[in-house]
Amino acid sequence: MKRRRRRILLAAATVAFAAWGASNALAQSVTPFTSEHSARGVIYNMTFAPPLANPQDGYGMACADLDGDGDPDLVLLGRADGLVGIYENNGAGVFTNRSATSGIPATAAGCGVVAFDDDRDGDLDLFIVQKNGPCRLLRHGAPFQFTDIATAAGVDASLPGAGASAVDFDGDGWLDLHVCTYSTVFPNRLYRNLGNGTFVDVAGALGLASTGLSYQSVWSDYDRDTWPDLCVSNDRGFGNLPNQLHRNQGNGTFLDVSSSSGLNVALCSMGIACADLTGDGRSDYYFTNVPDPTPPLNGVNPLMIGSVKGTFTQADALWGVSNLKFSWAAIFWDFDNDTDLDLYVNNETLPNALFRNPGAPPMTDVAAAAGVVGSANLSYASMVGDLDRDGDLDLILNNYGGPVRLLMNQEGQQRKWLRLRIAGEGRVRDAIGASATLRAALPKGKTGAPQWREVLCGGNGYLAQNETMLHFGLGAASTAATIDVRWPAAGPARTLRNLSSNLVWTAYPPSRLGDVDGGGIIDLADWTQFAAWGPGTLVPGREMLDFDGDGDLDGADADGFWAIASVERGDLDGNGSVEAADLSVMLASWAQAGSVADLDLDGSVGASDLALLLAAWGS
Repeated sequence: MKRRRRRILLAAATVAFAAWGASNALAQSVTPFTSEHSARGVIYNMTFAPPLANPQDGYGMACADLDGDGDPDLVLLGRADGLVGIYENNGAGVFTNRSATSGIPATAAGCGVVAFDDDRDGDLDLFIVQKNGPCRLLRHGAPFQFTDIATAAGVDASLPGAGASAVDFDGDGWLDLHVCTYSTVFPNRLYRNLGNGTFVDVAGALGLASTGLSYQSVWSDYDRDTWPDLCVSNDRGFGNLPNQLHRNQGNGTFLDVSSSSGLNVALCSMGIACADLTGDGRSDYYFTNVPDPTPPLNGVNPLMIGSVKGTFTQADALWGVSNLKFSWAAIFWDFDNDTDLDLYVNNETLPNALFRNPGAPPMTDVAAAAGVVGSANLSYASMVGDLDRDGDLDLILNNYGGPVRLLMNQEGQQRKWLRLRIAGEGRVRDAIGASATLRAALPKGKTGAPQWREVLCGGNGYLAQNETMLHFGLGAASTAATIDVRWPAAGPARTLRNLSSNLVWTAYPPSRLGDVDGGGIIDLADWTQFAAWGPGTLVPGREMLDFDGDGDLDGADADGFWAIASVERGDLDGNGSVEAADLSVMLASWAQAGSVADLDLDGSVGASDLALLLAAWGS
């Protein structure tokens, strides 16, 4: 018996030593981030300390493509004079300051920020929560110019506000807003977007008007039924309300599953990291805490791992992320592009942590080696996005009493990546609440472990919004074998295949396939461009033509186009009839590539195209 126990202890020690060795190697092999805010044109100095008259736990910010040019711009809060920082990205991560001409009123107590398209016009508007000041809904007009319409929209309440998040919770096509209030008197708000420029608070009617000293909320489809569920982080949960999880039942109502799921952890809960850490396709949550000895958590930051049963198990000790520090923001992200999610944590007065994931627990804090510990001043919020479009996620940090820092990622460049924008319906740019599961192509026809990502608008942090484009690290893989995309609220699903790494791709819903120019009608102009591009391997910018999602453009996609086009196949002049004039066009471009007369998209005008035209003659 003693011999057996000795063998077990020796085996355990061997595993522990191996884990330590791997962790030490991880710490030593990180290429440091570089601090480049000044060189990149972002000069925005945070206030030195919270105002004594109205103490505030941090100021928010957003990393979002405000002008729709494909790169993330910046929205920054926290300057002493209340100036909201608006910085335009030139595409290479160099910024122009648009703050003075943005039209945004001074917002000295700005907390949560959400950049979302509230009116479905294709550009992003801003919602800013203030601590005991009026909320602002800033409608985006001319590029980087905003008008506060909060009063007319019905969302201008003055609240002891904190974080906010946006999603279309009821599936009507309009993004709604959840607002956290740090109060035991003022309830949380859920503003339903009525689609006519106004909102109405439905939190009370839906059982979501809690008074739990709420700091941050996040919408995540934890049960994978395509409907976004609501998780709320509550402070002082052991004496007030513990954290909450409300399951969206898909019919405009919610069911409180906090207790039955096990997510009703009671702690001094602030920020939320939300993503699939374990790779099982389920939401996992990490809540920040204070090092308070109050049981049952005793000050740890709980990591709650989801399951197919809809229940959660605490696993922070196993993963080495208990932290035991005064923590605020937390973000899951794959900073090193090795396919596994890592974890960044803001620790108020102690060095921030960057827990690197080696692929299995435990994680190792490599913040010092990576150069991302922050400054000695109070640290509340951070966010991530690919600022310079080089294929890795950069870190934006706003510690008090100093400049907002752009910490540019150098480690992720050593591995391959793929970025995916999931387009919404109609003119909606981003499908908030959509998800994608990527499997990388490995040698011998095998595929990698699934990576599941969601399009979150607020949450996965604290008071801040990360870039909404989905980011996948691919390690050494050069191709995504499959990407299963699912649109929210019982929306459509598509599978994309054979997409190359180190590129930015767009996934379009079926309703937007074929519409090259975005005009809303599949017409001859779209086909003219389709034919000019011709057949071949898919490249970014042409994804709306890959009807079968196989990663190339060919005759099958041409068939898909003509099946939904508003013009007859063969009507080459667009006059509504296939006749002699169309035949003349075809004969004039015989044997040519890229011609509108290449009706089957085989790369040349020939007999097969003539047969298609004649088959439609007179129609």
